[in-house]
Amino acid sequence: MKLLKNLLQYETFKMVKVKDKRLGLLYRVFQMTIFAYILYTIIANQGYLRKEAPVEGAVRISLQAPSTLTAPAYCNKLLPCVYWGANEIQYPPDGAGVAFVTTRAIVRRYVPPTGCNFLTPSTPTDPCIFNENMSPTQTITNESYIGDIEDYTLMIEHSIRGRATSIALRNGIMDGKLMFSDGKTVFKEWTSATRMKDNPNADGDIIKVSELLQAAGADLEAPSTAPGAKSGEQYRSSGIVIVIVIEYRNVKLKKDKFSYKYLPRVIDGNEYKAVESLYQADGSYILKERHGIRFVFEQHGEIGEFSLISLLENLVAALALFKVATVLVEILMLEFLPEKDIYEEAKFEVTNDLDELRKRSSNH
Repeated sequence: MKLLKNLLQYETFKMVKVKDKRLGLLYRVFQMTIFAYILYTIIANQGYLRKEAPVEGAVRISLQAPSTLTAPAYCNKLLPCVYWGANEIQYPPDGAGVAFVTTRAIVRRYVPPTGCNFLTPSTPTDPCIFNENMSPTQTITNESYIGDIEDYTLMIEHSIRGRATSIALRNGIMDGKLMFSDGKTVFKEWTSATRMKDNPNADGDIIKVSELLQAAGADLEAPSTAPGAKSGEQYRSSGIVIVIVIEYRNVKLKKDKFSYKYLPRVIDGNEYKAVESLYQADGSYILKERHGIRFVFEQHGEIGEFSLISLLENLVAALALFKVATVLVEILMLEFLPEKDIYEEAKFEVTNDLDELRKRSSNH
């Protein structure tokens, strides 16, 4: 019966003003701390924006030779060097999202046997089928390193747009940074002003190959970890893959201003090789076997526009944290302070059993 009475009782709130400076001070400190946290969270996480992942636009990479070529120390150690133009080193010459920069190459010409045409074999056993292991060859360029490749420069142009927002941007009007592979340390940075100051004709970011390698933590002289690499073979010989994430963000507290970071990282254990096949008018093939650096660009991040609804939603959710201040003070008041019995008596009041009172009233 007692259990039933306890279940059927009703609890209501009672406002008690506790005149205790210790509790009052603690309560205000908790409130101020929570308010500062809410303010920091909304600013740091840009809770005033309606955010979305950017729609990938175009990433265009072009290579340019230095004004003066030099003979690097690695030439004539393991292999001789050849000096190619930028359009020959980058394959294909105009990369979209990827750029392959040749570091080692060999060029051979394959001549068809007399009376044969490599393009006309009609049966599986036709002796005119091209086979690079069987067809007569002439070496045009001996196996060589590409000289002074680290001093070549890449110009990187990229753009993004929003899916639900009206945002549409290219990197030429944004501030950018090239980060080290740890993602925290800045290697190089640009603004709209400095980019044009360095090169008035620059449509994108100009970065030396050596700078990208250094930022990614790559060393072409280091032994390759690729499974297919020969014992002691260097990355300059086997090739290497570097993935560069372009991360976009709104600049905090600045309307319609955006920035990006290049986050490069070596894909350990990878090598890269490409073979370019060129059919000649005399019926022969020229095969350019290339090993080198493959730069792969990926676009990620979050961009957004100011939204009052997003701000209000985040504020309402954050304001619920103020209840934590009340809970903490009440726990201290009722469980830990010496006057807890006095506080409990003031806070909780139990009425008489009103059912009994009603029974007595009805009997009268």
